[in-house]
Amino acid sequence: QQEAATAERLLELRQMGYLPHLFHPKQIHFLSYMGLEAMYGGSAGGGKSESLLAAAVMFATSPNYAALLLRRTFPELSKPGALMERSHEWWRNVAHWNGTEKKWTFPSGATITFGYLEAETDKFQYLGAEFQFIGFDELTGFTESQYTYLFSRLRRKAWFQLPLRMRGASNPGGVGHAFVKRRFI
Repeated sequence: QQEAATAERLLELRQMGYLPHLFHPKQIHFLSYMGLEAMYGGSAGGGKSESLLAAAVMFATSPNYAALLLRRTFPELSKPGALMERSHEWWRNVAHWNGTEKKWTFPSGATITFGYLEAETDKFQYLGAEFQFIGFDELTGFTESQYTYLFSRLRRKAWFQLPLRMRGASNPGGVGHAFVKRRFI
């Protein structure tokens, strides 16, 4: 039931130009879950990064919606084929890009921001921020304290009824391998 509703929502977003194609069943399963926390694992080329972009844009038609997509370093965000470049392929005709703030603003006023957590203390650059979606690309590249701290930025006004969602996508290995395995497997 939820997966059928998600597939319908994805089709609506595709018709609006927010998504470039339809998604395979594993991606739809991941995108259908509206609980607080989930992780999409697997080998390279399985659609994990695309799923994070799709999850981030799912509620971009809602005013006041804010999403944050993270990599460990800024260069990882901007490499060919990485999240930011892919977002330009997807949204260049439907949203406004602010290159200084690394943020897309959609016609509704919703935003999707790209960020990084290279140093342990970089998590504090998000102090005071409020997001309804936070996605970690290559979650095992982050420390557990970076990940858990960002839960404090996952919030909304009482009247704002969209779900709060923390999502990760990752291959095995990396500094956070042990905490990701402990938390999700």
